[in-house]
Amino acid sequence: MTSANRYPDFKYTAGQLAKFLAASDFFTIMLKDGDIIHFTPKDVAAFQKWLEQNNIPRIRTQEGWVITKKDLKK
Repeated sequence: MTSANRYPDFKYTAGQLAKFLAASDFFTIMLKDGDIIHFTPKDVAAFQKWLEQNNIPRIRTQEGWVITKKDLKK
């Protein structure tokens, strides 16, 4: 399922986004052209849901980005 192509007060379309990282209410987003942008939405939960509905991957859940206790034991 895809959500609206644009999120209110956000300059970019979903199609321009490659992946994101969230820290509290602050989002770091990599664009498909390689640029890195930052965004602080008024409604954090709604923005994150919009990203997920548009299949924008979270950086921390991608292979190689998450370090677990099991990884530290290697």
